[in-house]
Amino acid sequence: MKQLSFAPPANLQRWFWVLLAINCLFIIASKWYMQPLSTDEIVRFELAKDLAVAERIVQYWETYGKLNHAIIGIYLDFVFIVFYTSGLLVASLYFSRLSGHEILMRTGRFVAYLLIVAGICDVIENIAMLKSLQGTPTRWSVLLAYDMATTKFSIVILSALFIAVCLVFRLLRKIVL
Repeated sequence: MKQLSFAPPANLQRWFWVLLAINCLFIIASKWYMQPLSTDEIVRFELAKDLAVAERIVQYWETYGKLNHAIIGIYLDFVFIVFYTSGLLVASLYFSRLSGHEILMRTGRFVAYLLIVAGICDVIENIAMLKSLQGTPTRWSVLLAYDMATTKFSIVILSALFIAVCLVFRLLRKIVL
């Protein structure tokens, strides 16, 4: 099978660890910076689906002084999109190669493309949420954010499961060989 010439295994391994560290640091710093707003509250807004639910969340955030934190958090998320999609993309390529299984190596490239789609969905979702938070939420913007969030989360979960399968194949290969 033809290997990706731009990504030798040593480079993928290095980038995997660098991006893992950056993602961990970014998550910790964001959680600290966003207080008193929690990640769960943002996810609830992403998945509101119903205009009335989204309006109640916005009203709650306004009442308790969390609205500006939410807006800043969404702007920070644009940076995080680059980090997490890059990290998962590299992880899917790296661990698919480590599996030593040709089908998984091909699938790793497909998953990498799916993660780019997840990043695009996340950008669209953020724009829809900002429209709702900086103006008046509309049914369309709430549904768009919901659809993009569910697509993004589905792809991210699928890629995490794929990486786990690759790790199992890697471990089995080490045990058997």
